[in-house]
Amino acid sequence: MKTPIRRTIKGTIGRFAATSPMLEHRFRSKMVIVTFHRVSDAVPEGGLVHSSSKFEDYCKFFRRYFRVVPLSKQVAGCSAANELGGTLSITLDDGYRDNFEVAAPILLKLNLPATFFVVTGFIGTQIVAPWDRHLVRQPGWMDWDQLRSLSSDGFEIGSHTDSHLDLGVADAETARAELELSRRKLEEQLDKPAQLFAYPFGARKNISDVSLKLVRETGFSCCLACYGGPNALTTSPFNLTRISIAQGFENPDGFAFDMFFGRGTCVAEPVMTGCPSPWARRP
Repeated sequence: MKTPIRRTIKGTIGRFAATSPMLEHRFRSKMVIVTFHRVSDAVPEGGLVHSSSKFEDYCKFFRRYFRVVPLSKQVAGCSAANELGGTLSITLDDGYRDNFEVAAPILLKLNLPATFFVVTGFIGTQIVAPWDRHLVRQPGWMDWDQLRSLSSDGFEIGSHTDSHLDLGVADAETARAELELSRRKLEEQLDKPAQLFAYPFGARKNISDVSLKLVRETGFSCCLACYGGPNALTTSPFNLTRISIAQGFENPDGFAFDMFFGRGTCVAEPVMTGCPSPWARRP
């Protein structure tokens, strides 16, 4: 538990790092990908939930100190890298209804691109995710009309599988069927190629060599984990890591502090796992 004094010191240092050339210099040769889950004022902040004002604060921070670009631009530029130094892309996982009702209007107001990774089997249903069963009021999922609206507004829609399957333990036949079904649903419903993919849970143990191979074979152009720090400009699009804006960051100043000093959170998904280093990378 951080004391108020420690939070104040961390925030002060973070603000200094952000407003000086230090942060820009540190990430001039890096690509950053961040991920959120729920953006809501209906429940208290914490875990995977951010208030609308906190989400907007982060978005304004990203816009001020990074060049915010669509994820697809980072993916396409991984091999041509130089021009993507200092870029950041915003992603939101799972497909919660508040992503459409709360997060998207903020992004549109600030003219920021973003990618929504959705669990296609949850869209338009009353399914209760295992990690949400304790909630008295269920957050609900977007429907396909809402996703089509996001797509028409220029946002990118990617796959997060069809059932939030743990691909680290699924057999090859099950994993392939899951990936193909999710991609087919996205393309049929949105009438656009579905090329972006992010792993459910996304920790090291949830990503296997077999599933990486299957993601490529299914036709996706990238694989995104849900842990780790910034990406080198030469990183393979099938080995991209994301920074969780979850338990470890209290505000943008704290984010700036942890980014500058190479610290951060391990995972952004509901299942927490051990991690020897918050910026740890796959071998």
